Amino acid sequence: MRDNQPAPPRYPQPTRLAAGETRHWCGCGHSGTAPFCNDPACPTQDRIVYIAPRDEIALFCGCHGTRTPPLCDGTHAGLHQRPAWWKRLWGRKK
Repeated sequence: MRDNQPAPPRYPQPTRLAAGETRHWCGCGHSGTAPFCNDPACPTQDRIVYIAPRDEIALFCGCHGTRTPPLCDGTHAGLHQRPAWWKRLWGRKK
């Protein structure tokens, strides 16, 4: 059964920030406003604070595969190169 919560974004989420503005990136994936955290029950270690050093458009990670949280490092591009599950299964039967 599928829950009614929207799926988290898979691609980077560009966000315009002013210098000194703070955002909390959700590392647990339970937020309804992904990629940002809005769940008060979210553990503190899963909330990553980002303070904009200057006026900028920051690319926040949506796939949660980044090695540089909370910002995107391009990991999502490699996720498409993996063959579909049914192709991997088909390859084992030969």
